[in-house]
Amino acid sequence: MKELAKTEFNDIVKKEINAEIEFQFLPWTEYGGGKTDLMLSTGEDFATYTDTNYMVKSVAKGLYADLTPYMDGPAAADMKKTVDDNSFKAFQLNGKQYAVPVGNKPNSGEFYSALVRQDLLEEAGMQSVSSLAELEQFYDKVHAAHPELIGFAGTDARRMLMYEYTDKNLYWQNDFLAVDESAKDDKIISWFETPEFKAYAQIMRDWYKKGIIPKYAATNTPQLTSDWNSGKAMFWSGTAARPFEGAAAISQAVPTAKLENDFLSRDLPKISRGTYSTAWFVSANSPDPERYVLFFNLLQKNQELYDLFAYGIKDKDYTLDENGRLARLTTDSLVPDWLLMNKNFMRFDKTVSEDFIQKYKAWDDDAIISKTAGFNFDNAPVKNEETKINGVFSEFLVPIASGFVDYDAYFPKALDKLKAAGFDKYMAEYQKQFSAWYAAKNG
Repeated sequence: MKELAKTEFNDIVKKEINAEIEFQFLPWTEYGGGKTDLMLSTGEDFATYTDTNYMVKSVAKGLYADLTPYMDGPAAADMKKTVDDNSFKAFQLNGKQYAVPVGNKPNSGEFYSALVRQDLLEEAGMQSVSSLAELEQFYDKVHAAHPELIGFAGTDARRMLMYEYTDKNLYWQNDFLAVDESAKDDKIISWFETPEFKAYAQIMRDWYKKGIIPKYAATNTPQLTSDWNSGKAMFWSGTAARPFEGAAAISQAVPTAKLENDFLSRDLPKISRGTYSTAWFVSANSPDPERYVLFFNLLQKNQELYDLFAYGIKDKDYTLDENGRLARLTTDSLVPDWLLMNKNFMRFDKTVSEDFIQKYKAWDDDAIISKTAGFNFDNAPVKNEETKINGVFSEFLVPIASGFVDYDAYFPKALDKLKAAGFDKYMAEYQKQFSAWYAAKNG
């Protein structure tokens, strides 16, 4: 793809927007900090990914360019047609656009479903799981036949299990705070201080003691992802796209593997934050931010350009059959297709059934947009407190939430540490900002 960037890709970008693009690939460890922060602080002229939390912190430091002047003109005209308005609002602060969303994909209910190995489920004589009891029964049956496999390939199942331990429709703002989407109010919930957290922690403790969460997860969490990708796990937290995204990796190790999303006891609507995959910011010292916006626009302009950016050159990097199904000839990518995923343009390979494609495209049909969509917390007034409570979270709360230690024995001390770190001040500031934003939005 480096060759492509210098040839066909370069020629098309030059022709479309009279610009030259230079790619620099950084490891994920540099995202939201690291070298990205260094490049920003030294005034480099560049653009890369962001999320809402990183955006707020960076804008407070004056590190992002204000892209508002280019949003209603020709620079963003094409993507405004293929990326939804809520996605743009998610990256606004005080009415100004500080990042441009990319992607248009079903995002509701992210991690609220159980992504199960359907092939193992059917081998166990089951067709689906629709409750916690059935999910544990699935584990018991498969464990008896395949003791070498682990159960859950993660340590955070609060969303996936939510419908089992509460009648609230909880949506988390971060690791500490949530809202109840079924309540028409602006109340911010302190997650760890709820009876729901205690009930959830007990389930996770039972899973850990039973082996559904393997013992090594306490010291080697990354191994869980490796085990999932190599077909050594039974279930994970799901998203709309994971059945076909995940199958691509697992099928290399287990050709017969099939994945399905199952919700446990769900009788509440799925919650969406918007349909974007990610967003791009432009560094504040860029002399020509509009040129970047023109490039972002190309990424979602039409099918021809989307195919080029996501898949490469036709008949060299990929082929299409008579039904438009994709076959990749190279695993290399210039712009990762997960980033671009736009349901108006994205291609599926032959292994993805037509039935699944239709379900995928209709995934958000019964979803609701979170009442917090578009709200971005300014952490400046409680930055020191936030740093301290993040430390408490990692050291004292993660082991409880993951089931590694007992709630009754360890939570009182963890709560004391959380309070001592300034959590009440942090929550009060968050509530204050959200209430003001909520009132203005609904006034």
